[in-house]
Amino acid sequence: MSYCLRTLSKDEVIDDHIVKCESSSRLHKRVARRMAARMEAGRKPEPCLMVETDVDVRISDVPLSLRCPDVTVYRCLGDDAKLYADAAVLVVEIVSPENSHHTDTIEKKAAYAAAGIPVYLIVFLTEAGDGVKQIEEYRLSEGRYHLVCLHTRRLTMDTPVPVDVAFGELVNGLGRIARRSMSH
Repeated sequence: MSYCLRTLSKDEVIDDHIVKCESSSRLHKRVARRMAARMEAGRKPEPCLMVETDVDVRISDVPLSLRCPDVTVYRCLGDDAKLYADAAVLVVEIVSPENSHHTDTIEKKAAYAAAGIPVYLIVFLTEAGDGVKQIEEYRLSEGRYHLVCLHTRRLTMDTPVPVDVAFGELVNGLGRIARRSMSH
């Protein structure tokens, strides 16, 4: 049984209560999809990691709490296995200027830290809604997230998956992945 209801909006379950979330903008969805593609392309054979967009991450069973990060990198599981937070190694939330700032920067940050997810990326879209302004990279230490890098033009990370992508490629495409497929 899926608790994140797949309707026009993305719903989450917090302490046994369904919370309705507004549907994301096309830019929001495009940035999430392209970021997931870059992370998936950067995976190494070991450890086995999977990358998904909008997948249910079970924070707790009682009370039931499910979050649906925009992008999740997690240790390989069977396709029918529930994805618990302890299998997640990185989650990404994309902040839409009009509606998700407090939820993504305060509430989800606290929930993901309490659940022990090692890396949390917060992607801030521009006020005009036409690009990526910055990406905050948090790493878990002693039960709290600490800001380790403020990315302002490109996202570059080595772990848990190697990623090096300019913000423009997340918005407009035509990065290394797209160019490779165009040359074939």
